[in-house]
Amino acid sequence: MTIREIENELEKIYKERKSWSGAEGPVTEQAIRLKELILIKQQILYRIEDAKLLGDKREESFNLILYKVINDYSKKLKRSEQNGQNYKTKVL
Repeated sequence: MTIREIENELEKIYKERKSWSGAEGPVTEQAIRLKELILIKQQILYRIEDAKLLGDKREESFNLILYKVINDYSKKLKRSEQNGQNYKTKVL
């Protein structure tokens, strides 16, 4: 992931966060979880950017993997929310 790609992803997150308004009625647990994941993605992107600038390949690689996992999960959660489904995780 390049610095430009990181900046683009952060810009998407900034726009998403700007769209958040006060609670309009009940907020689902799923909606809360999705917002939490967006904030986590933002933090991970900052860590990737810092690692790139410091030349720390190990830290960059770790956070890239973490970002991919969180991003994939948040996409599934968002799709299920848009379809009106309750996305449940399987607990082992």
